[in-house]
Formats: sequence, C-alpha cells, structure tokens
Amino acid sequence: MDLLSYALGVVTGLTLAAVFASAVVSALKPIVGSKDRCFTIVAGIVTSLAIVKVAMLPYLPGEIVDLRQFEIWGLAMARLGPAHAYDPQFACMYTPAYLYVLWAAAEITARTGFNLRVMVEIPLVTADLLLALIVYAAARKVGTARAASAAALLVAFNPALIYISTVWGQNDSVLALTVLLSVLMAAERRFAMAWAIAVMAGMIKAQGLMLIPILAWLTLISGGKRDWLRSAAATIAITILIIAPFQVVHPWHFIWDVYSSSANFFPWASVNAFNLMLAMGGLIVLDTDRVIGPVSYFELGNFLFAMVYVLAAWIIWRQSSPWLLFYSVLIVYLGMFTFAPRMHERYLFYAVALMAPLVPTSRTIGALYAALSVTLFLDAAYVFFNLVRVPGMAEGHLPLGPDARFAISIVNVAACVVAVGYGIFAVYRNPASLQSGAAEAAHT
Repeated sequence: MDLLSYALGVVTGLTLAAVFASAVVSALKPIVGSKDRCFTIVAGIVTSLAIVKVAMLPYLPGEIVDLRQFEIWGLAMARLGPAHAYDPQFACMYTPAYLYVLWAAAEITARTGFNLRVMVEIPLVTADLLLALIVYAAARKVGTARAASAAALLVAFNPALIYISTVWGQNDSVLALTVLLSVLMAAERRFAMAWAIAVMAGMIKAQGLMLIPILAWLTLISGGKRDWLRSAAATIAITILIIAPFQVVHPWHFIWDVYSSSANFFPWASVNAFNLMLAMGGLIVLDTDRVIGPVSYFELGNFLFAMVYVLAAWIIWRQSSPWLLFYSVLIVYLGMFTFAPRMHERYLFYAVALMAPLVPTSRTIGALYAALSVTLFLDAAYVFFNLVRVPGMAEGHLPLGPDARFAISIVNVAACVVAVGYGIFAVYRNPASLQSGAAEAAHT
C-alpha cells in the first residue's frame, strides 16, 4: 500500500463529502427553515421508498459484470490506496471521483462484514433519495410547493430511473444528482459552489463535463470579477484535491490518459442508445464510418450536438432566469443523448431527471417527460436483458427487433426536436410566466 496516497485519499474523500453535503444543506435549508409541509411529506415518502429499496437489494442481483467491477475497484482503493486503483490488473475505466464512493463501501464492508455488493449499491439508493429532494428544491425556484411535490415524486417513482439504479445497479442517479445540484447553486448565484460541484460531476463520469461550457457561459455573463476568481479557485482546488491521491505514482498526463481511454473504450456511433446514430444505422458501428458522403457519424453527431450548445447559450444570453437555466441544461443533456456518438442506452437518464423540476410548469414538458421515460425504460430493459440471461425468456432478450428499435429512436429524435423548438418559443414568452409554474401551466 502507498501510505502517502492512502492518507491523501482519506483527506480528499472527507473533504469532498463535506463540500457536497454543504451544497445539499444550502439547497434545502431555506425549504426546511420555512417549515414547508409539502416538503416534509415528500421527504417522508422518498425516505420510505429508499428503505424499501435497500431491503430489496439482497434479492436484486443487478448486472453482475458492472457491479463486480465496482466491487473490484473499491477493494483496490481500500487495500492498496488510490495510487494503485488504475493498475492494469484492475482494468479501471472510470474517472476518479466515484472511486471514493466505492472505496467507502469497501471499507465499511471490511469493518462490518456486510455484503459488499449491497454496500456498493446503497450509494445509488441514497442518490435516488437526494435527487428527489434536490428536484423539489429546483422546482420551488420556478413553481409552488404543490408543483414541487409532484416533480419530486415523479422522479422518485419513475419506473425507468428505478430500473436503472435499483434493478440494474448503475450509478447514473449519482451524476444526475450532482449536475442538478450544481445548476441549482448557479441559479442561486453561488458560482464558486456550483463550480466545485460541477468539477465533481465531471470527475464522476465524463458526461458530467457536458455541464462545464454552460456553467462557464453563465458565470461569464451573469457573474462579476469576484465570482470569476472564486469560481476559478474552487475549480482548481477541487480538481487538484480529487486527482492528487492518484497522481503520486503516475506521470503528469495521468488524468488525460484516464479520460482518453474512457472516451475511446466504445468508439461506436451508438452503444445501444436508441438515438439518431442508431436510426441512421450506427448501432455498434465505428463512429469513424461514413454516414453521409464524406461525413462520419462522429462528425455529424458532434456538429448537431454543438448546435444544441449554441442554442442553450443563446437562451441563457437572452434571459438567465432559473427556469431557462434549468431548461438550457436539460436540452444540452437531451441533445447529447440524441445526437452525440458513443452514447449508451442509460444516458437518457440525465435528461429525464433534469426535466422533472419543469414538468409541472408545462404540459408540453410533461408530455416529453412521459414519452422519454417510456423510451428510456424500453432501451434500458432491452440492453439489460441482453446482458443478464433471464430464465424462461428466449436468449434472454426483450423482444425489440430492428424496426422497433428504429421507431423508438425516431421518437427520441422527435422529442429532442420538440424540446429545442419549445426552448426557442420559451425565450419569447414573458419571462415572468416562466418563473411561475402556475402561470406557465395556464398558458400551455
């Protein structure tokens, strides 16, 4: 064991936990302080749901390969320290921030004798719980307590989200929670905290980095020099803090190598994502293959995704209200799933979760939420049943043939187009109506 790495890792893990907890408390403190009865009821419901989920974990084996990797990486951190977590024998493909969570699970298991797989999954249930509460806080920025209650329960009881986190055992709720928390801090103009949480998101999974350009643009046009300096300091400090325990035995370009290997591990146009790339024939096809004349899947997908960024930046530039900020981040993550290459089926999770706070404000968004929740569930279930052989089901497959997958992909593309169009429409609405859930619902 590398003792320096281990000691640095302990300090980093505790510091990250403290910063994250501080952001959560900051988001929820005004609501708790106001003695919001709706929030109390919602908190009780989602906490009860979390207890039921934890009780079910021993009977839900999840996707064995994914969970076994989590176990191995957590044990590597606990036994050898962060410096050796990326040793070749562990085949670690994750960026470093989430390894601290897996480390904590392995340490608790070693000291208590609890089931390691269950301990690895408990953070997912916890993230589900906190995601519902942060959705409530975000929804209160744009609507009433009753509307926020509906939004929180919509995300807590969404079958697709439950399926991915509790049945599958994947950690997408952790990233969705972190991204939404960062956006909420930015909406409150707590830019330094927003950047600290955004860096954590970007180092939990590479998809968290998609938030950075929007946050940078918002900070530039809405913050002052003091905000810029504090945000830069927070970004540098959290980045160094996360990387340092791993860096001590690696070359200076270690973190670049980690992200590069992660990005290049699945160099396909669509990694089972029912999106535009799949609809154009890119399922498990190299993204360097040509799709339209000399244009490759990679070039086309990233161009369209970049155009979504341009739209999101324009929306924020025109009116940086909380409603439009939440919506801009939502369409970035929906555009990422719909257009960008190398997307997995689960990455629609982020758009669905980010959409939840806005659902009570608009029938259009409510319809999009319902449609995308169904397509996400079908996509995730199709892939899961291909990974996990289910007794009594032929070849372990959910019966979705090429035509069905194409049709679902078209639905997702259409939903993204509608979301983009609605974003343009929203900019020209009275900004005051976008701040009020009741007013927005009355006009849509």
